[in-house]
Amino acid sequence: MKQEFPYSYLKIPDKCLLDKAVYKKYFYDNAKFSVTDKKWFTKDIDRIRWKYTLKPGSTLIFAVKEEDYHYDEIAVIEFELDNDQHIDRLADIIHRTIPYPLMIVFRGEEWVRFSVADKRFNKADDQAATIKEYWITDRIKEQLQDSVDKAFVEQLSYERQPRLNLKVFYKAWIDAFIAYKVSRVTGEFEMLDEQAKKKKRIEALNEYRVMEEEVAYLRSKLKKEEAFNEKVKLNVDIKKLEKQLKHSAKQL
Repeated sequence: MKQEFPYSYLKIPDKCLLDKAVYKKYFYDNAKFSVTDKKWFTKDIDRIRWKYTLKPGSTLIFAVKEEDYHYDEIAVIEFELDNDQHIDRLADIIHRTIPYPLMIVFRGEEWVRFSVADKRFNKADDQAATIKEYWITDRIKEQLQDSVDKAFVEQLSYERQPRLNLKVFYKAWIDAFIAYKVSRVTGEFEMLDEQAKKKKRIEALNEYRVMEEEVAYLRSKLKKEEAFNEKVKLNVDIKKLEKQLKHSAKQL
């Protein structure tokens, strides 16, 4: 069966193919929307399709049930977007509303953006999930001219994932997203095997993110500042943080 991008790279077995429409009513009934959330969800998303479901019966990969989360199945759901201006908020809503381990494929015009999340059960609401952390890629063009994008998408292939159980499979997808985020800084896509190295990389990436946000904040503040002395001080602080950012990037 011929598959379109990006599923031609994901290579998920045909046995897992669902390709069914999902109506926005499901989210209106189950998600916790603010007025703004609902407006964005309604206007930004054109169509939703549940593309694949990976279950033990169709993959021969064992399910895992733990106290804080169950890995009974993995869903791949596509959201066709009119625009991706509010994609972070939309991803958060979607991951919280759908209780399964989930890969979101946001589809635009000749590009896609992927998202996965590390979830836990919501103790206060058994119909929702608590997000420990989630990841969203930048726009990835269908032509895959960017070598990092190509390496990342190829790494998502079903054939490259460990199949001990569904949790291990999904965590390997998360590892690929972490490697992708690192590659946006270093310019090289590299998967790691050792847990100690993975942990160190995540810590370095989190440190880099914090400093990057602080630099952005200081630059924004600098644009608004009128006092010369304060401008000088802000410039010094920015230069100092930029130097630390370069050092942090080397740890990735």
